[in-house]
Amino acid sequence: MKETPIACRMDALTKEERDRRAELFARLSAAVNQIQELANGFSLTVSPVPNIWMTAAEFITLESRCCPFLSFSLEVEAEDGPVSMRITGRAGVKQFLATELHFDRRA
Repeated sequence: MKETPIACRMDALTKEERDRRAELFARLSAAVNQIQELANGFSLTVSPVPNIWMTAAEFITLESRCCPFLSFSLEVEAEDGPVSMRITGRAGVKQFLATELHFDRRA
């Protein structure tokens, strides 16, 4: 199977979808409590604010279209615990995330 380049596909989303993706990312970023560096990406711990799960799921839906080389996982802990979102991938993805999503400044 051929791997896609580690670069955003700018034509994958409409302008409205790009705007929505930016809005969702801003909401997620505001709720992030911790960013943990992983060997192949990052894990974000997010406060369990109302609808954060749906915000994260919609963000993943859009982000995976423009960045198909990324892998995502989403987990919520019991008893109103935090939400964890992992963004990972093959060699080179971690640096891409650090640069494009500014995780290098927050980890």
